[in-house]
Amino acid sequence: MDQLPPSSRPSGRWSARPKRLVTRWLYGLALAPVLTSIIETGGRPKSPREWFTEMVVGLLIAALVRQVRKEHLAVLELSRSDALTGLGNRRAFTDALEDECARVRRSFKPLALIYIDLDHFKQVNDRDGHEKGDLVLRQLAAAIGDVVRTRIDRGFRVGGDEFVVILPGSTAAAAEAVLARIRQHCVGQGGAWGCAPLAISGGVAEFDGHEPADAFIRRADAAMYLRKAAGSQ
Repeated sequence: MDQLPPSSRPSGRWSARPKRLVTRWLYGLALAPVLTSIIETGGRPKSPREWFTEMVVGLLIAALVRQVRKEHLAVLELSRSDALTGLGNRRAFTDALEDECARVRRSFKPLALIYIDLDHFKQVNDRDGHEKGDLVLRQLAAAIGDVVRTRIDRGFRVGGDEFVVILPGSTAAAAEAVLARIRQHCVGQGGAWGCAPLAISGGVAEFDGHEPADAFIRRADAAMYLRKAAGSQ
């Protein structure tokens, strides 16, 4: 596979502290017209009507800025999602894995990675067309979503028919069990999607606590290709 690009810190991610600071800043905008009036006239608004007018203008400014920021974050989120499957894309994966590796280095908790590749996917596209190929990709994405732990594990589509699952707090043995359930789900749900049962090859790696994230990815990828070459299902 092509090497994944190095991760970069996206502007769309916010920790809890910056979020609180931005919220306070937005509320502070409500006072901007009052402060501007004081600077320009040298005094505060003199009547309740003037106070009311200045505060309403400030609140409208704060609401407008908040809406613009909300729409900006929504666009950033879309740029990190795979439009076909709804899973995170390659950029989101590299960022998420960097975060999880950094967390493991602090907490010493396990972290596992599953690398999945669809078997004979090119034949599906060539024989049945790209529309059926897209359906197969969505079927695998649905299997991942149905099996992994909500709000803990995360699935990503990182290539044409390549998927990755990050499993925080999981060992390699636990990841193997998750991979087996994903495979069973693909087989069992093929008819419901109007597809033949999906055949997938998967590799598992457990983070050693020290290696760079790209080395961790390569180990999971190599494990997947070993199984594919051996014909392991």
